[in-house]
Amino acid sequence: MKRIVNFRTDKKLNNIMSMRLYNIQLMRYYEEVLAQSARNYAFTGDKKWEQRYQILKPKSDQLFKNAIKIADKKDKEFFLAMEKANLDLVELETKSLELVNNGQASLAVTLLESDEYERRRKFLRDGLTEQVETTESNELDTSSQSTNIVSDSVKTIIDLERELYEKLRKADVIKEEFLAMITHELKTPLVPIIGYVDILLSQKLGKINDTQKQKLEIIKTSTGFLLKMISDLLDAQKIELGQLAMIKNPHYLSQIIKDVLARMRPDLEHNSIMITTDLQENISCLCDNTRIEQVLINLISNAMDFCPKNNGKINIKLRLEDNTHARISIIDNGIGIAKSKLDKIFVKFYQIDTSSTREHGGTGLGLSVCKGIIESHGGKIWAESEKTNNGTQIHILLPILTH
Repeated sequence: MKRIVNFRTDKKLNNIMSMRLYNIQLMRYYEEVLAQSARNYAFTGDKKWEQRYQILKPKSDQLFKNAIKIADKKDKEFFLAMEKANLDLVELETKSLELVNNGQASLAVTLLESDEYERRRKFLRDGLTEQVETTESNELDTSSQSTNIVSDSVKTIIDLERELYEKLRKADVIKEEFLAMITHELKTPLVPIIGYVDILLSQKLGKINDTQKQKLEIIKTSTGFLLKMISDLLDAQKIELGQLAMIKNPHYLSQIIKDVLARMRPDLEHNSIMITTDLQENISCLCDNTRIEQVLINLISNAMDFCPKNNGKINIKLRLEDNTHARISIIDNGIGIAKSKLDKIFVKFYQIDTSSTREHGGTGLGLSVCKGIIESHGGKIWAESEKTNNGTQIHILLPILTH
């Protein structure tokens, strides 16, 4: 049988328990549900949790204002202090909602798991709990019994919220694991397809004419694109699950950059891209060099795609910053990015241009994978662009090895 909870402020309720105790119990309930809604939104990105938060927040605010309005002098001081504590807490929760909406869910989770957030929650919870215990000890038996009924009801609601959150979290993990499995299975048959196409193009199995060669090149290009897309999807899922393998060793960042440019030089020359470098030597980092190369190849390829034809310029810089981090900057003279979209480009599947006539392909996964790899190294990645048609700067900050 389901328990139906109905918080009322009529005369019948006043005969059961004091209005003061009722208000404090309800404040505790709102605090718990608002915190849970903010966390759920940060972890799942499901808009219903943001909507629940926005619906309940004004009710919580009004509850504090009403309590202050009808309280005597002693109680007013208490409710004023609790209102201030609640506003401090809501400030961080509102910030977390904004971070999720700006495509920075990981920062929102970090904020809601920070010591400062927990300190503010503890201060509010402890203050309300202490007053509940003090008030309950002074209540008559009948009032205490009814208070326990409401306390049990509040606990039931909170338990249901927690149970729902846990189910959502588990469902999300199952979804990510399923996608990772399917992606891996899709990738497996592509490898031999590409291998056999290379063998045919090498003409080791017999000569081919120009038409056959052209068709095989199309197959190779298309399967290569598909393989990259599947690899990005697989990496994105592994990052979500915290399962992306990293083999970290000391490496000089300047050498990693040089190796990447050597591999990409044919493509850069084919697209008439002028590449310049300004690299500070002997900056070492504990990193997975293959993953850092993956990030750089993705970023340089993006810059190459968005640079003007026959006049593209890419400048790569490496500098020591504050003696604890190295900054890698990739600067192009391409079409640029609107400021309103800078934070969103690292969100999984985000596309700047979603029109059917967009010139540049891609799945919107590459930059999301880059972000996951860099953050797995304890670093940070962000974009800067003054305005459209004025180029883009991508910056990477990585912790260095200190001697």
